[in-house]
Amino acid sequence: MKKKSIILSAFTTLIVLIIFNACKKENVAVSEQVEDEYSEPILPEQTYNYAKKHGVNNHLATLGRVLFFDKKMSVNNTTSCGSCHKQEFAFADNVQFNRGFDGQFLNRNSPSIQGLKGFKVDAVDSINGSFPNKSNQEEIVLFWDGRQRTMADMVLNPVVNHKEMNMPDFPSLLEKLKATSYYSNLFKNAFGDEEITQGRIAFAMQGFIACLNTKAENSKKNVATNNLVTEDSKLTDFEEAGKRLFHEKYNCAKCHDPLAPVATTVFVPSGGYGGGNTPVVTMPSGEKMTFMFNIGLDLIPKDLGLGAITNIGGDKGVFKVPTLQNISVTAPYMHDGRFKTLEEVVDHYGHSVKDTRTLAPQFRNMDGTVKQLNISAIERNAIVAFLKTLKDEDFLTSPMYANPFKK
Repeated sequence: MKKKSIILSAFTTLIVLIIFNACKKENVAVSEQVEDEYSEPILPEQTYNYAKKHGVNNHLATLGRVLFFDKKMSVNNTTSCGSCHKQEFAFADNVQFNRGFDGQFLNRNSPSIQGLKGFKVDAVDSINGSFPNKSNQEEIVLFWDGRQRTMADMVLNPVVNHKEMNMPDFPSLLEKLKATSYYSNLFKNAFGDEEITQGRIAFAMQGFIACLNTKAENSKKNVATNNLVTEDSKLTDFEEAGKRLFHEKYNCAKCHDPLAPVATTVFVPSGGYGGGNTPVVTMPSGEKMTFMFNIGLDLIPKDLGLGAITNIGGDKGVFKVPTLQNISVTAPYMHDGRFKTLEEVVDHYGHSVKDTRTLAPQFRNMDGTVKQLNISAIERNAIVAFLKTLKDEDFLTSPMYANPFKK
């Protein structure tokens, strides 16, 4: 009996030590995280000139930048929009699935949010810039599954999402921000008074995100898009060969245009794809276009994408086409982050497109069979070399897009 008691006591002591050490490690991790961040945003005395570069009001974009990176936007001060959309990864992330406010894995890979203007910018005023508002919103397709159509509606979705930031409601968010000292001046600078409203938060965040447009002036990206050519930015012969393969032989630009800040829009066949209800955008010319396709990742889609929103069979496995800007730093790729490298992505189009029912017509031959591009290894490497020229170092490092809370 005494022996059992000794064993039980030793076992209990061991459990306590394990728990203590686990808590200690967790506290160290939290401490290190806190030490790596400022409690208030560090901003320049004079705002960055977002108006001149992007046509967005300087004070509005500044407020939006703070809101975007502020972890107080989450219920327990652990998560911000910038937690999943990081500047160094072109406002995507380098993990397959991010974690939400309580450490739970999210359902999809975090997409890059660069190139999403989302509102009509007035004639560029390098002093005042434009404000997004209810009357100047542009219709665009947002999220992997296309469930949102305007930026003003999109930006606050993660805040009340139960897995992402989990704020119980917007009144709770407003009270929290009103009690945060640095927001009164930021709102006053942006809107003329200190009032904090849901609409103002949305428009400020939209204003900052509208500035996340890559505009390098002397990178290889510009050669790739037929702009400025300098000796330093000239494509190599191999990169040039990849460019020709991309644009000509395999016509990748039909769906991915490196010239465009967002994925290319293409004509929608009558009735959509596979009888589906693919979201369309009405262009200024009146043409109906879409940003969404099923590219044959799975024979039977596990994630229904647009189909889960519309509940229409023809929309199963349909997802938004991402931009190729800075594509070399946004791995892993696809809505589920299944591909770790660009080589794997090109190999999919070359040899692995599945004959799924809602496959986009671009991937079928005239007789209805699946079109495998049969891209060779050397061609794949050339295409990847070209895609890597679409990188804008200034965009990935400029302080005007950086986290103001980070040391």
